[in-house]
Amino acid sequence: MSLEHAAGEDQATLLSIVVLVYNTAQYLPACFDSLLQQDYRNIEIIAIDDASTDDSLAICRDYERRHANFRCISKHNEGGAVSGNLGVSLARGRYVALVDSDDMVTTDGYRLLMAQALQADADIVIGRAARLQGDSISSVAFLYEPYVWSRRRSFDSVAGFPDVIHDCFYWNKVFRTGFLRDNGLGMVPGLLYADRPFVHRAYWYSRRTVIIPELVYYWRRRPEGAAASISQNFRQADNFVDRIHSMKLEWHDFDDIPEAADYRRAIAVANLQRALHAAPGIVASPALRQAFLTSMQELLALYGELDCRALGARRCLYLELIKRGETGGLCFLLGITSERGWIAEIDGACYWKQPFLDNPEIALPRACMRLEFPNIGFFRLRDICLDEDNLSLTLELHDRIMASCEVWFELHAINGEGSWELQPEGSAGEHRWHYRLDMRGPDWQPGSLYGLVLHYRTTDGIHGRYRIGPAMVPPGWPASLPLRSSVGNLMFSPEAGGMGLAVN
Repeated sequence: MSLEHAAGEDQATLLSIVVLVYNTAQYLPACFDSLLQQDYRNIEIIAIDDASTDDSLAICRDYERRHANFRCISKHNEGGAVSGNLGVSLARGRYVALVDSDDMVTTDGYRLLMAQALQADADIVIGRAARLQGDSISSVAFLYEPYVWSRRRSFDSVAGFPDVIHDCFYWNKVFRTGFLRDNGLGMVPGLLYADRPFVHRAYWYSRRTVIIPELVYYWRRRPEGAAASISQNFRQADNFVDRIHSMKLEWHDFDDIPEAADYRRAIAVANLQRALHAAPGIVASPALRQAFLTSMQELLALYGELDCRALGARRCLYLELIKRGETGGLCFLLGITSERGWIAEIDGACYWKQPFLDNPEIALPRACMRLEFPNIGFFRLRDICLDEDNLSLTLELHDRIMASCEVWFELHAINGEGSWELQPEGSAGEHRWHYRLDMRGPDWQPGSLYGLVLHYRTTDGIHGRYRIGPAMVPPGWPASLPLRSSVGNLMFSPEAGGMGLAVN
């Protein structure tokens, strides 16, 4: 389909926007106004109120009275999954979007998503999201998602871009309504973390998924002390048990699909990484500790033998201790406050040096402690310099780890496309490595923000990346920022999720 055809059809193609409402009266007007003020005009809004006990329903009714394309549905309290499924069943549009009622959509968000949906006849179109904290936007809460959104992509199966699994949100997307209905895709009733299994199933069945790098969605983080959203309560025991339950369900989603074996194993490894985010909370909470240990052991038993090396030495050791029920040892390691890890060289390889390494009392496999690539706490930047001609930095990483993998840095655009790699310049001394970018080469876009990222890839295919945060530089070093040049300023930026270059 041509761009001209898509632009013309745009006026006739209805988009249904389903808003899941429950006790968010404080945020509803901002959410609804962001939808009604969209550049894409041919929309219907379906607000599903899940028996709110505040003024949410009254606000929905008021908007329904004032706007002809706004419908309000009031129902018994059954949870967001049921509300979302109901909204999709009522949608009259060719495409449908799901929105949480405390969030907002950028003014051009649905115009950008729908333009790609119509041009590609896509089943799913994905856009970039950002955390909204007060009046500021941030990428700090996101882990791998920014790399999913880093450039424009189109693929006909998940094999074309496996990293898409890291974006498991329903709200930064439009879905072809017939695609959802034809494949019986919906959320599991009663499940708090219902979005992840739903989105992963949708990716598997999609025959055309498109990603755009533009910002389309603001995901609100409510102030401390306010009624928190589901995602802000993930360290509560009941909440964590529900999260693990959703992970078990999506493992079984692919029981009868042999060709999805690699896909569900990749999802399982990503699920373990997400589940371990809650681990630090078990040190101070006996209730969470019990729920965490029991739920994780059940999940690991279900998953069976997985290659978890991509999770890194720390997480692999945590998982081994969980399997064995070594709660005390796990709490001890989680309670270590130093960000700096110690390294032991044994038989030409590097390992995390801590009390369980070659401990005869608890015979743990040495392999689960091996450092095969940069792990947080086992590398850092020693220095960084910015002038009119160059951006240069020195990486501190053990020589044997560097010898086992490829490591490179890039500045990648936070909004929009574009990235620039720093060139490796070899050893700068024992365990130190130098990188440089010629600042005169890139075609910098004025007003843009570029995040600094470390990438790695091992010889047997493990790959990953880190945004450079304060924990990855020497103590006190952030006080020297920002570094300034005529191109822009290098600083720690919440919007970049770490160190970023703000171009003048």
